[in-house]
Amino acid sequence: MSRSRMVFWGALAALLLMLALWAFWPRAVPVDLVEVSSGPMDVTISDEGEARIRDLFVVSAPAGGQLSRIDMKAGDCVRAGSTVIASIYPVAAPTIDARSAAQLRAAAGSARAAATAAEADLRRWRADQKRAEDDLNRTRTLAETGTASRQALERAETEYRTLSAATQQARAALDLARHEVNRAEAALMPAGASAGGDGLPVIAPITGVVLRIIRDSEGPVSVGTPLVEIGDPDDIEIMVDLLSEDAVNVAPGDIVRIRGWGGGTLSGRVRLIEPYAFTKISALGIEEQRVNVLIDMDGSGRRLGHGFRVRTDIVVWSAPDIVRVPMTALFKSGSDWTVYRLQHGRARLTTVRVDHMNGHAAEIVSGLSSGDLVIEHPSRNIADGVRVKRRSLRSGDVVEAPGNRDDGSSDLSEDITACDGSG
Repeated sequence: MSRSRMVFWGALAALLLMLALWAFWPRAVPVDLVEVSSGPMDVTISDEGEARIRDLFVVSAPAGGQLSRIDMKAGDCVRAGSTVIASIYPVAAPTIDARSAAQLRAAAGSARAAATAAEADLRRWRADQKRAEDDLNRTRTLAETGTASRQALERAETEYRTLSAATQQARAALDLARHEVNRAEAALMPAGASAGGDGLPVIAPITGVVLRIIRDSEGPVSVGTPLVEIGDPDDIEIMVDLLSEDAVNVAPGDIVRIRGWGGGTLSGRVRLIEPYAFTKISALGIEEQRVNVLIDMDGSGRRLGHGFRVRTDIVVWSAPDIVRVPMTALFKSGSDWTVYRLQHGRARLTTVRVDHMNGHAAEIVSGLSSGDLVIEHPSRNIADGVRVKRRSLRSGDVVEAPGNRDDGSSDLSEDITACDGSG
C-alpha cells in the first residue's frame, strides 16, 4: 500500500472517530432557571364569599285585609317612622250566589217583621205602664184622705213597678230586633263593597333603601305576609363559608383582601368565626363541614350590593422579609424537600428546609440563599451533576400570592349619590 493511501485512510478513520465522540458526548440540558429572592410573603386562605347587608329588615303586613298597591321601586329611599310603604284596608264583602242571596233576603224580612212586632209590644206595655201610673196617683190621693186603704196603695205601687220593668224589657227587645235587621241588611251588601274606614298604614322601620319588592300588587293579605325588604347599603359585610380545617387557622382581626367582584381590590378584617359548623354538599357530591366567617369592610362598600359574589383572601400569616423560592422549583425526595441548584454549569441536588407555603412560593429556612439560581420544573433528564444550560431566567419576585398587589382601582371615592332617607 502506498504511503499516500495510508495517510488518506488514517485521516478518514480519525475523522470518523471524532464524529462518533461528538455524537455521543453528553450535551448540556436546557433548563428554565429562577432566582431565589428575598422579600415579603404571606399565606392566605382563599374562597368565594357573598356580600350582604348586615341588618336586613323584612317589612310584613301588620294586619289582615286589602293591601293597596305598592308604588315604590327597588332603590327608593325610605325614612324611619315617616315613609308610608303601603296601606291595608278592610276586606270587601264576598260574592253571594242566588240561593244564599234569597236566604239572606228572607232573613232580613224576618228580622224586620220581628222589629215591627217588638215596636207594637213596646207600645202596649207603655200604655199599661201609663194606666198603672194613673191608678197609682189616684190611689195615693185617696190614701192621704183616708178613703183608700194602705193595702190598695201597695198593690198599685207593685203593679206600676211590674209594668215599668216590662216596658224596659220590651224596649230592649226592640233594640235587639233593630240590630238583627241591620245585620241582615249588611249581609245583603253587594260584592266588592267595602266596610269603609281609614286604611292601616305600613311604616318604614328604618332609614335606608328598598332592596326588593316582595309583594307589589293590590289584593288581600294575611297577617305577617312579607311585603318589602329594606336595608342600609352602606352597612355591607362579607360572609364566607370556609372548610372547618381552614377556619381553625383564621382569627378575628385577620386582614382580608376582597377581589373578583368586578372592581379593584378592597380590604377588610375578620370580625367573627361562627362557632357552629354545617354540612354542605360540594359540586362533586362530597359532604363538607363548613363554617361561616364574617368580614367587616375597611371603608365604603357602596358599589357592592346584597348577594353580590366576591373572592376573598384571608391573610393568616405574613412576614416582611424572608428568603423564598417558587413552588415550581421544589419537589419531594423521600421525606425531604429538594431543589436543583445551578453550580458551575451543573445541577446540584440540594436539600432545603421549608416552613410556610402559600401555593405559589415557599419560605426557605436553610439550604438556599438569596440570589441562588434553581431549576424550575426539573424534568427526568435532570440529575445530580448533569450539565445544564440556561434557557430562560426570571426573578422570584413574580411569585407573590394573588391579590398581594392592588391594581390601582380600589378607590371608591367616585361620585355616588347617598341615600339620606329623604325619599
